[in-house]
Amino acid sequence: MTIRANIYDTATGQIMGHIEASAETAMANVTPERGLFVAPLAETATHYIAFNPLRLAARPQITPPDTAQQTGWAYDLSALPEGSVVTVLNEAGDELTLSDLSEPLTLLDPGLYRLTVAPPLPWVGFDIEVELHDA
Repeated sequence: MTIRANIYDTATGQIMGHIEASAETAMANVTPERGLFVAPLAETATHYIAFNPLRLAARPQITPPDTAQQTGWAYDLSALPEGSVVTVLNEAGDELTLSDLSEPLTLLDPGLYRLTVAPPLPWVGFDIEVELHDA
């Protein structure tokens, strides 16, 4: 009998791949760090294996801000999942990386900024360009 299953990280639930094989071969791939979940095959970008109860679940999305803002715009970082890392890159190539999310990110100068939010699993982050213009 052939089974189709998702291979996942047992610590995080991240889907690491898929297997389509006999039950014996599939079970040989199970280790303490690597689990096997028989369910419809899912992509790691959109799904993960949730625990209690064990199930296939959609990864929650973080809603990005609007891409056009006025100077002095502030982004509330405290609303992001704990463990997120925020990177801001301006047009001059200056990069700022933030892991302390207790203060808002405030952008004062007009221009184009790349804003990247990399949250921990299971969250899905974003990578956008924000254009700031004078009021």
